Amino acid sequence: MLKTAQKTLTGTALREAGWNALVKSMGLVNATRFILQYESGYGDYTEIKKKLFKGKTVEDICREIEKK
Repeated sequence: MLKTAQKTLTGTALREAGWNALVKSMGLVNATRFILQYESGYGDYTEIKKKLFKGKTVEDICREIEKK
């Protein structure tokens, strides 16, 4: 049951609350299976990856992640 006066959640908090509700209701395995069914993705990851990481080493990518 939804409460009428709920606080608006940030994107991160909203995803976390939703995930926690799924896990509580369905269990970890079924919640994961549900998300995988719902989020089918799009595009060709192999081609995107080639363009995105062209000329970069793993170390380069790690440095970029650490900067962020």
